[in-house]
This record gives sequence, C-alpha cells and structure tokens, in this order.
Amino acid sequence: MQTSRVLMFAAIAASCVACVTPTDRSSTPVLDTDFPDPFVLPIKVGLVAYATNTDRDIRINVQMSRSRDGRSWSAPVEAMPVVPAWAFAREPSIWAPEVMQIAGHYVLYFSARHAARMRPDGRSLCIGAAVSDVPEGPFVAQPQPLTCGGPHGVIDASPFRDSYDDALWLHFKTDGNCCATPTTVMAQRLSDDGLALVGQATVVQGIANDAPWEGHVVEAPQMLHAKGRYWLFYSGNDYGGKSYATGYAICDAPAGPCRDALENPIMGSDSTLAGPGHPSLFQHGGRTWIAYHGWRDIGHRDTRYRAMYIDRLDWSSDRPVVKRP
Repeated sequence: MQTSRVLMFAAIAASCVACVTPTDRSSTPVLDTDFPDPFVLPIKVGLVAYATNTDRDIRINVQMSRSRDGRSWSAPVEAMPVVPAWAFAREPSIWAPEVMQIAGHYVLYFSARHAARMRPDGRSLCIGAAVSDVPEGPFVAQPQPLTCGGPHGVIDASPFRDSYDDALWLHFKTDGNCCATPTTVMAQRLSDDGLALVGQATVVQGIANDAPWEGHVVEAPQMLHAKGRYWLFYSGNDYGGKSYATGYAICDAPAGPCRDALENPIMGSDSTLAGPGHPSLFQHGGRTWIAYHGWRDIGHRDTRYRAMYIDRLDWSSDRPVVKRP
C-alpha cells in the first residue's frame, strides 16, 4: 500500500509544472463538499488537506484530499482506516485532524471520543496521534491518547514548530463549552518524535471567550511565526451558524501570553460566506494562505454542509489581512 502511494505521488510530481497557485480571491469554495475543520499541508508535489469525518459518509474516519495547484482538489478518501483502540468504536467522532512531518515520518493529531472516560453529556474527547510514512496515509494510531485533559476533555490539537529554536509544541482547546464552563487554549511541548507530550500543559494567557463576538467558546487554535512575532489564529462562537467567526491574537511566545487583536474578528459572515472558521495557515510560493470552512446551503438543516475555502493572507501595517472579494 505504501509503495503504490509513493509511486502515485512521484507520477504527480513529474506532471506538476507550476504547483500550488491557490486563487487570490475565493468567493466560492475550492472543495465544494462536506469538508469541515480543514487543515492544509504543503508538500513538494502540491498540497494535502485533511478534515473531520462527517455524517454524510461515516465510513471515512479522516478525510484526505490532494491538489497540485490549490484550486482543483480530489474527492476525499480515507487517511486513517482504523480508529484507535482507545476510542469509542461505535461513534468515535474523529475530529479536526492536523498533520506535521517530524523525524522522517508524518504525524496526524486528532480528537476522538474515549471508550471509557465520561463527562456529564457523554464520552470525553481525547487527543491522539497516528503515524504514516507518507502524507496521504494510511495513518496508524498510537495505542493510547496523548492527553484527555481535565474532566471535560480536549479537542482541536494543532502542532507547531517554533522556527526560533525548532521546538515542537501542541496547542489544543479544553472542551468546557460542553458543560457550561469556560473554554481555554492550552500549550504543551512535544517530544522530538512528536509522539509524546513533555512537561505540563499551560493555559495560554489572554485567549478566552471574553469578547462578544466569541460567544461562549474559543476553539481551533493555530499558531504562525511570522514577522518576528507569534500569531495565534482561532475561531469563536457557535460553529453551527452565521455567528461563527475567526480572529487572532499576538503572542510573546508559543505558550503566551497573548493579546487579542483590536480588529477582531477578521473573518465573519457576509453575503457570500456563512460561518467562516477553523483556520489553517500555511506558507507556499512565498505567500501565506488561510484555509477554512464555511457553510453551504445554511438555511436547510438536512442538506447544509461545510466546504473548504482558501484565501491569501496579506500583511498591512504588520497585521494579517484576509484577501476576500
């Protein structure tokens, strides 16, 4: 399986002349199917995107799609065919996958419902890791979760490599909004192979659901090191509607403290976009890009879905600006 996939990627590389040129202005999705919580990984031969599993196709645990140019994407297929042994097999809820190349392999971080840990509204969510030799999988899950956090569980794991000292970090969110308690963003060091957490998790100071636009939740953190600063992007409010939006904070270090941007949110609903959120920042072609999901057919509960958009992220007066129509 691995050999055949490597050969396939080699063939794509041979035919790829001008890889990865996402559109500068995306008023429509680049992947118009149910692809929530997208994460985009640049590779030598293009881009690979991963997404949460959905009710539309519960047979897929982790969605994966490929692109050579950032505009045309393949139909999503399975990236992690076997759920981890610790997950609740009947309804594992494999959410918000993100991937980083570490020490010669690819590590996928994800959330899943634990088979044994309970909270007031059901099974707790924990963060796990899975490994593959190639970016499109198949990823094989580690036998135990990396962390389950406190009593309410944790979700939205996001790996970060600090370009200042090459240290590996994992950011994630406490799932307090499940049970009417505040949500926080946590930071913790990762081992050199990315398969274990090191030391203690710390609360990223300055990131909390304390602004009106954030509603009762902040989530989906992802850090970017650019222009000599640390930028923590995140989403807030109810993911299921038009109030969902995206903002950022400026941080002193990977573990904070951080200060919310005064212009938050920098992405919200408008006449062409509903509920933009779960940002994924990536660098390619000398530019910064932001992938995220937005609702399609939002007024129809039975048919609506979250598609993937990609826009350019520019800098104005040393602040990030999403270049939308």
